[in-house]
Amino acid sequence: MLAVFYAVLLLVLATIVANTVYPYFPIIPQAFYQIFAGALLSLVPLYHHFVLEPEVFMLLIIAPLMFYDGRNANAKELRENLGSVFSMAVLLAILTVVLMGYLSHAMLATMPLALAFALAAIVTPTDAVAVSSITTNMAVPERVMGMLERESLFNDASGLVAFSLALTAFTTGEFSLGNGIKHFLIVFFGGLLIGLILGLVAVWTRLYLVRTGKDSTSVIVPFDVLIPFLIYLAAEHLGLSGILAVVAAGLIYSLSNNQLRLSSTQLQLVSRSTWRILTSILNGFVFVLLGVSLPTVWVNIQQDHTKSIPTYVLLAVILYVVMLALRYLWIRFDWALIHSKPTERRENALIGALSGVHGTITLAMAFSLPLTLHGSTFPLRNSMIFIAAVVIILSLLVPTLLLPFILPTKQLPVDPAEALQERKALVAYATDRLVQENPDYPEQAQKVVEILNSQAMTERPDRRKVQELLQQATQIEVETVQKLADDGVISSGFANRYVRMLVLKSRMSNNNPFTNLILWLRFVGHRISHSFGRHGRRKRRIAQQQQRLQRHPVSPEQQQLIQQRLQQEQAAPHHGRHKRDPQADKQRRESFLKIEQDVYNNVIAFLTDVSSIENQAEVNSVRNYYNARHRRFMSQETTDQQNELFIQAFQHEYTYIRQKRSAQELSPAMAEELYQQVSTDQMLYMQEIAGEN
Repeated sequence: MLAVFYAVLLLVLATIVANTVYPYFPIIPQAFYQIFAGALLSLVPLYHHFVLEPEVFMLLIIAPLMFYDGRNANAKELRENLGSVFSMAVLLAILTVVLMGYLSHAMLATMPLALAFALAAIVTPTDAVAVSSITTNMAVPERVMGMLERESLFNDASGLVAFSLALTAFTTGEFSLGNGIKHFLIVFFGGLLIGLILGLVAVWTRLYLVRTGKDSTSVIVPFDVLIPFLIYLAAEHLGLSGILAVVAAGLIYSLSNNQLRLSSTQLQLVSRSTWRILTSILNGFVFVLLGVSLPTVWVNIQQDHTKSIPTYVLLAVILYVVMLALRYLWIRFDWALIHSKPTERRENALIGALSGVHGTITLAMAFSLPLTLHGSTFPLRNSMIFIAAVVIILSLLVPTLLLPFILPTKQLPVDPAEALQERKALVAYATDRLVQENPDYPEQAQKVVEILNSQAMTERPDRRKVQELLQQATQIEVETVQKLADDGVISSGFANRYVRMLVLKSRMSNNNPFTNLILWLRFVGHRISHSFGRHGRRKRRIAQQQQRLQRHPVSPEQQQLIQQRLQQEQAAPHHGRHKRDPQADKQRRESFLKIEQDVYNNVIAFLTDVSSIENQAEVNSVRNYYNARHRRFMSQETTDQQNELFIQAFQHEYTYIRQKRSAQELSPAMAEELYQQVSTDQMLYMQEIAGEN
């Protein structure tokens, strides 16, 4: 059990690593990174003979993925395109299974006809998620993309039902066309029916929890996550299609979106984020598992059917080419019912054919082949997995190479770089207004500025520029302390200790220790010269007073008082040598806080003066460092005043967008993008405050 846990944990970790690497080289589809990560993971001894139980695979991976696809489907578009869905997901799927089955049997005489149909059913389903990863930066025609999404939603179920029928025929040795059609209809529509019923029950239960005030994230989110597993198990227990059941339940959720939005915003955000993370990991998990399994499958095939490997590869290529041609003709003659214009049909047919990518479900069905049959190893299992894997890789590789020559680059409604600049300008406007209008609350205002600035810091600050700003800020610290010492606000010894602390803590601020050391030496030199000068001035002042006494005699009482004052002044430099006491510690604490307050005010003023849109990320980085240090020393807490300042800041951001839009300086799409960002930030902050209270 522990070994299985570690195996799954490493698979998830490999998925995360692959997803992390992908943004650096997005020209290669994400699935290839995941397959490669799995191949590297196969070198670990733990995976040399790793096998995930097929039933577990379908339940834990495929069920939630299909539920999520159904949940995010556009119910209105689905209703308006039922003819297209039936044509692509049922008629074309069944035709593909039949043709591919006979073709596979003809090329591999050793493969029974029933297993040939099972192989055909495995390679039939398409994967819209895989298509999206390939066409991220390409403008796919809306009609074609909609067709692909709707097709992938239901042809998975068609493939799975056909796969189940073929396996049943092979394992029992009995098959009747009439009984097969009857069984197909029962499993297909029965799965839909049970999914619709249980989906309605799930939605009603969720709404009941919301109405009764039990809609906390700790209740609703686990409830939503459990739904696909429970519905899948219920449908399979009744002998119906569990996949179609979870798809139907997901569609019920999609149709009930308006009612489900009655729940709290926080719940909606958490639920949406949870599902996105879960499905992203599960999709990647499948391809990582493919990479892990391929070496083992390859070794097994070499041991058993070395001479057959070229035949398997050839069969996979032929299956892919025939499916490509079949899809092209189906869409070209508008049997797909997407109603393309005559001038667009050829191009749409080519795009639709190439976009018939095979991915998660194909691999899932391949892995769901039984491990044993009647106590013996299931025949040709490794061969069928290998053929399916080659088809998957071809379906990913071919469109990756060809679609960029057919499709134009996607034109985003809002340019990300331009949106970032506008975001920076918006935050800069709000922070400037906030600081100007609230001079009585500088510390609370800086906290708000810090958080608002973090909204605009989407890129990594330039390390060199940060270092330069930190050096300048440190120079201001030293000059501030020097002035306080010169004015007699703090003692020279205390000022010296503070500057030395800057040198010792240079690593914390990522500053240059050598630079800080030079600053400290300059400070010490200044203090020495200042002390000598002050000592000389004191001696001259005492001598002048003594001469004045000689010239203008006074009464003995007055002379005694003056002598006492002179003696105190002469002894003043030695007061610092007295033994420490609590009162002295308190005074030192007050002196330190005075230094910190003045240093903080001067550094923040400097950063505000040098801040611009171009260096905002670097200024924010340094500002955040000083804000964090100041709060640590001053023990500041979030106050009602700070919350008021946040509300003001968000209002300033909204004002900026309205003014820019009125002046025609922002496009409607850009204004909408900024509105959504500000609204989300405001909502999250208010929820955070509510949680703290």
